[in-house]
Amino acid sequence: MVRSGPMMHLSPALDRQRAGPSFSGLMELYESNYLFLRRLLPEAEHGLCRVSPMARGAALHAELLESTPYTRTYFLTHQFAGGAALGPEALPALRVRIYYDARVAEVVGRGRRGKARDQGPSLAWRWRANRFLNRWLRFCLGEGHRFDSPVV
Repeated sequence: MVRSGPMMHLSPALDRQRAGPSFSGLMELYESNYLFLRRLLPEAEHGLCRVSPMARGAALHAELLESTPYTRTYFLTHQFAGGAALGPEALPALRVRIYYDARVAEVVGRGRRGKARDQGPSLAWRWRANRFLNRWLRFCLGEGHRFDSPVV
């Protein structure tokens, strides 16, 4: 279900169920992901690790992995409390790169570390990963997550 309001609106290209992935649709996803990430991380240039705790539900974590003059790569995940022996569980655990000059953001892999792209540069993988990121970011923003201050 798509929530109402300008922040939660999807364009027709992003919400097509039957249409397959396209380059133009992927670029639109990248732009939308950038806008959602800028709302979630309004001052992304400050701090290495941030936590957005919630009274109900799992805390959202953002860890800065890499920073260059025009890009930043973050590890984003929800931290779920596990059993006493298991410890916390981190899901979905995505590496996301924000390109500030181009105003786009994309999933570049799974987990905290790994290859630049876990599944190769295929259009189908990028479409699935970034469509998931787009929906996850909308969910997080709708739940009230926001990173305002870094964790020391």
